[in-house]
Amino acid sequence: MNDSRQTFSKQWMWISFGVFIVTELVLGALVGGLVVGKFMSLSLRFMLQGLLNLLAYLIGGFIIGLISPGIRIYEPAAGAFLSVLVMLVLTLFTPFSFIHFSLTKVLIGGGIAFFLALTGAKIGERMAGNKVG
Repeated sequence: MNDSRQTFSKQWMWISFGVFIVTELVLGALVGGLVVGKFMSLSLRFMLQGLLNLLAYLIGGFIIGLISPGIRIYEPAAGAFLSVLVMLVLTLFTPFSFIHFSLTKVLIGGGIAFFLALTGAKIGERMAGNKVG
């Protein structure tokens, strides 16, 4: 068992950021293959997209917990918060009035993503044989 606590790694935070994007793309391709061309309401499509987004944070955190050296649980959590922040900053460039930036969205969405990635990373670290709290 490895119980080596390490200092926060910005590199692993950015790696996590990328893993979340790739994970969501893979999940989207898998689920998209099942639902493309099928009838579904706009609301159901929006809900599926949101669930895939949330699942990507959990699975991405798990992947980082599993493959990272030592114990890395805060890096994927910070990377998840950062990815929500980046996504919401990009809304500044959209012409749609219903998609807008707000600090409340950053804090709530970022907090949810942080928690999911943290949980996934802890599970991944445990699967890797590391002792985490």
